[in-house]
Amino acid sequence: MFLIASVIAALALTNAVLPAMGKSASALVSANKSAAERIKTDIAIVHATGDAANDQVTVWVKNIGTQSIKQIDASDVFLTTPSSVLRLPYVSSCASECWDYSIEGGGAAWIQAVTVKFTIKTSVDTGNYNVSVAVANAVRADKDFSV
Repeated sequence: MFLIASVIAALALTNAVLPAMGKSASALVSANKSAAERIKTDIAIVHATGDAANDQVTVWVKNIGTQSIKQIDASDVFLTTPSSVLRLPYVSSCASECWDYSIEGGGAAWIQAVTVKFTIKTSVDTGNYNVSVAVANAVRADKDFSV
């Protein structure tokens, strides 16, 4: 009788533990893939400049990692002054208080060694600024510049 109860208890424990282990393994594989992608992704802001007359900031960002960067429009762009922080949304053919981008050299993808030109449309006055660009997987680069 005790042997039957032990076998039933062992089967119940196995049925409870194995699915949980499978889910944990799947979560670890997914986390490992995301971490590997992030490690292979790197960007650098090559140059940033502002034009007060045209209410525009232009930022050139180079992909210096080995990972192709997809969903450029999902990037976060922040413009910071000593007294404010502005997060601007992506808008194709941006006109005001937003940003747009173009891949330099007529490329179709933001692959390694390719530069993307971010055009930020917002009013800028003479002064010091910091621009921060973060791609979709949270890898980011910052650059200080003056107008």
